[in-house]
Amino acid sequence: MVIDEPVIVELVRETPVRFVWRGVPYGVVGEPERWLRRREAWWRGAPRAARGAAPPLDRAVWRVDAIPLAAGLEPLDGVFDLARLGAGWRLEQAWNPELEMRLFA
Repeated sequence: MVIDEPVIVELVRETPVRFVWRGVPYGVVGEPERWLRRREAWWRGAPRAARGAAPPLDRAVWRVDAIPLAAGLEPLDGVFDLARLGAGWRLEQAWNPELEMRLFA
């Protein structure tokens, strides 16, 4: 499901190891996967841009398996896509049927 919300990400050697989403800390379990995702509707930009002035077409995305670290929370495994956008991070997507029911019930 698409989330597209800001998150705080803790890195170790440029790799996410923890993130905070909606006030809940999550710990990354397993090896994160990194790839580049093309910016949506990149073709709708200005037809001509000054050299070096166009926004980048791709952004770095990390797919991580994570669980909540806060006490009292039921462990809920999930797969999350974390994207680095400039100086900040966003949680773009998450996959877990139970998570979707909790968020949108």
